[in-house]
Amino acid sequence: MKDIVKKIMESEKEVRASVEAAHAEAQQIVRDAEGKGREIAEQGRQKAVIEGQNLLERMKREAEEERKVQVSQVSIDTNAVMKRRGREIDRTVAMIKDLVTGKNRI
Repeated sequence: MKDIVKKIMESEKEVRASVEAAHAEAQQIVRDAEGKGREIAEQGRQKAVIEGQNLLERMKREAEEERKVQVSQVSIDTNAVMKRRGREIDRTVAMIKDLVTGKNRI
């Protein structure tokens, strides 16, 4: 009977040791999974930051190109207006000159 009790106690001890080992292994698996989760989250954050920076740089380049186009268009428009105004001024000066010299009477 003593042998049976001793075997039962040894079996319980072995079961307890197995449960504790399984518990420790489960905790390690959870820690590893949490670490991997943090690593993946950090990689995702870094990727998002890089993509955001790339998008910002692309948008800056596009905005600069658009600004150049608009400045060029304004320059062209300004030159056209200045030429037209210059012709109008020349005509006005000629009319005044003709009035002063008496060549043209209104």
